[in-house]
Amino acid sequence: MSEEELAERVAKLFDDIYGLVSERLETRETTRLRLSKGMKGRMKGREALPERDIEEFLRVRMTQALPKTAIARSREISGMVDDAFGAWLEFVKSVEEKLEEAGLDWDAVFEAADLFLKGPKAVKTFTRSNRARFSDYLRAASIAKTTSHFNIYSIPMCLKAIFPYVKPEKARDYLIEARRAFCLIALARLKEMYDRGEWDELVLRRLSFMRSLMG
Repeated sequence: MSEEELAERVAKLFDDIYGLVSERLETRETTRLRLSKGMKGRMKGREALPERDIEEFLRVRMTQALPKTAIARSREISGMVDDAFGAWLEFVKSVEEKLEEAGLDWDAVFEAADLFLKGPKAVKTFTRSNRARFSDYLRAASIAKTTSHFNIYSIPMCLKAIFPYVKPEKARDYLIEARRAFCLIALARLKEMYDRGEWDELVLRRLSFMRSLMG
């Protein structure tokens, strides 16, 4: 299986699980019940929700609704979880090999993502005083581009908020990979903004919020 085919398989497996769990009635109902009264009222209107409401929705979905449904449906999706995680580990092994070939490690990926999340001014300031390390970050970001077509929500959320509740005995492994997955996928998008010289403040805020949920 080629790297592109493997990436497509990973994306489909995680999208299927995320879609299945997030669309369950119990997930939607738990989300609705746990949202603040103010947000419930705004959801009835026709205007677009402010970013703080979207963040509230994502927080409730990740920390309460998805875990609750995952526990309830654990037997039903256990095999799907094994297949998806196995495919992810196979994919991420190729990423690790590329990092090693470039003389890099996961710290370079994490640090690069955290720097780019701070925005263009922080990147420019860092570059002036740490050119060598910034060169490492750019190489890490280039490697992360293999994840550019992955869903920023489905893979990290599955690993963080679904898989650990289906198979608690593997929770530590899932959480390690959740951080790796988010930073890779986010870094790929951030590098695109850096290359274009056009930074989307809304995207930066959303990704920073997601980063805080990942831990």
